Amino acid sequence: MTCTLATTVALLLMGAVSSFAPMTSVPSLQRIEGRIRPFFSTTKIQNSNDDDDDEDNSGMFDETENMEGNWMKKSTSIDFMPSEMQNSKDDSTYMDVGINGKTFGISDLSRRMHEALMVVATKQFPSGIPEELGDVYLLYSMDASAKEAVKVAMDSNGYALNLGDDESMQDEGAWGQIESVSFVDSETGDVIKGEDGSTSYESFTDAIAKGGWEPGDGFSFVVREIPSRKKAMDLEALLKALDPDGTLWDEAKDKGMLLPGDDIGSLKELATDCEQRVNSAPREANDEFNVYRGGTSMGYNVIQRSSLLKANRNPDGSENQKTLLHVMDSLANHGCIIVDLTDEDKSPEVAETMSGMWGATGSFFKQIGEGDAASTIPAMGPAEGVGSSHAMVGYASFKDGDNQFLETRISRTDGSLLPKETSSVIGEEGVKSMVDAFNIMSEVGKDIVRIATAASSDEAGAFVTVGSVVSQDEDSPSIAGLSFEEATVSGVMDEDTQPSDDDIARASILASEAATLLTEEIMDDGKPLSESANIEHDEGQVSMSPHRICRYSNEKGSKRKAKPSEIFGAHTDTTFVTIVPAAAVSGLEVYDEDSLQWYRPELNARKHAKSVDPKGEMDAKFPWHSRYLIVMPGELLQITSRNNIPAAVHRVVAAPETPRLSAPVLLRARPGTKMDVERYMGSLDKADSLLLETNDMKMEDIHSSLQ
Repeated sequence: MTCTLATTVALLLMGAVSSFAPMTSVPSLQRIEGRIRPFFSTTKIQNSNDDDDDEDNSGMFDETENMEGNWMKKSTSIDFMPSEMQNSKDDSTYMDVGINGKTFGISDLSRRMHEALMVVATKQFPSGIPEELGDVYLLYSMDASAKEAVKVAMDSNGYALNLGDDESMQDEGAWGQIESVSFVDSETGDVIKGEDGSTSYESFTDAIAKGGWEPGDGFSFVVREIPSRKKAMDLEALLKALDPDGTLWDEAKDKGMLLPGDDIGSLKELATDCEQRVNSAPREANDEFNVYRGGTSMGYNVIQRSSLLKANRNPDGSENQKTLLHVMDSLANHGCIIVDLTDEDKSPEVAETMSGMWGATGSFFKQIGEGDAASTIPAMGPAEGVGSSHAMVGYASFKDGDNQFLETRISRTDGSLLPKETSSVIGEEGVKSMVDAFNIMSEVGKDIVRIATAASSDEAGAFVTVGSVVSQDEDSPSIAGLSFEEATVSGVMDEDTQPSDDDIARASILASEAATLLTEEIMDDGKPLSESANIEHDEGQVSMSPHRICRYSNEKGSKRKAKPSEIFGAHTDTTFVTIVPAAAVSGLEVYDEDSLQWYRPELNARKHAKSVDPKGEMDAKFPWHSRYLIVMPGELLQITSRNNIPAAVHRVVAAPETPRLSAPVLLRARPGTKMDVERYMGSLDKADSLLLETNDMKMEDIHSSLQ
């Protein structure tokens, strides 16, 4: 996976090679298809349960409801459409757009535009640029900068300029009707007066002649009646136009930014990429009625627990293709997968176990709130016996009690729950339900990591060996008929020889078996490493994977605002996967890389529950949400999936009315084990540079490098 065009478009338009503050209307970094996040709201893409199919003005802001001066709508001043546009097959129309100069960095863009023009003009007029051309170059710089900002804004919302091949349409004023031009402070965005004392001008010509506009001055504007079509522009061409000699690319690279075409080739770059994606995610929040609930693609569907089991792989031991595609679509494009633990209520006992865990969680926070139970639990601090400086255990409260956490861990020696004082609050039955729920969630997480890692290794051809089956002694250890030694060198093939269908089939089997080893030897499920594991390791007596129970509220915030807000900010996790049991009160939001907006999967799970049990007949046994897990990929899975699956950017949103309880398991790596790429992911010849860097590293060191 590579860094997308969107970041660099924003970089060049804003002239910011350092990080920039995320804003709802700023073009921001996305991974999928080089798209820029829309500067509308999350209502731009209708929820899957909406019935209104009229898209004439769907999701578009009226000018009176704009976001910091950025808005877009279909033109209302034109009551006709030329015949050539009526016959167009690409949804041609006219649009009105408002652009905030600070948001789009127009001051720096106009300066660079003018400097580029001056370089060309100096060569054209070596004896000096004619004075009468001065204002012409100013006007072109202002107009061209405005046009490029409009292009990016329209592209972020699925439109492009429809100027055709007519060169006259490229002239100033021909591509749209400019109005309401105002000078703005490039730092604050405040409107400032021109030289004549005015705060608004009817055209760019007036802004130059009367207001004294100069390249580098920020300006906002409105442009109406823009010939447009629903067709994305070529962002590659825009980048080349903005940075023809690559100077800004070099500056951005020096600052550690990831650019289009750049693979995430190191742990440092992975950490940078995650930080950039977190910073670019929008901060506004919506209530349950307006938030995105998912679409119609396979990746939004709920998957049955049984589909993930090793026992349900293909008969030859390779991964089931339908399951594999479902998992990869969910994780890579939508940031999470929803798992039904009960297989649509065929196995209700698992949900009953999860219901017991929810009861213990509720009991804990109730006693914390009502009495002095908090004093009996150790304050959150470093966890001894894990073998990692990143492991914590204990109770903590933040934001005046709006965020409360109990970090628990499993002891490998006896399977008990730490801190041991937890039993004094929730009792032994409560502790048992916590441990049982941890085991259920960790097994689901391991299966998903197996499938995703195997799929990525298979796609890379990491286990393809040209040749036929090698016979084995009956008692010798093997993977699908090949010895471990032979499997280790898989992927090395003669350049002139193509693998047969049998070779490819065998590689798929090997990929699944190797990924299984990864889940058993590297992932920390709280159990001791098997005695049969023939690997170098230094294992602590306490699990690295915490089971964290949480209480999120917006009770203090309700005094200031009555709408939902971000209570636990956007972030990625240094995990293989983070498993979040669906909660009664929704609030987990994952940034959906496909729809480019926050997605609340618990609402999708709730919809599925109503379809499975419309009359609520199982409610007496367990609450509906006990059926479901939301599984999100972490940074470690991004590594083992060869950058095919980005670590999910996610957050928690809370409304003032009802607190949210949560109980995620963060499935991490055993700190003292080492990453062995050949053992778990095939030939080093097929490994990317990120995998190669991690080879033979202790998992604790990998974890530290990503902080």
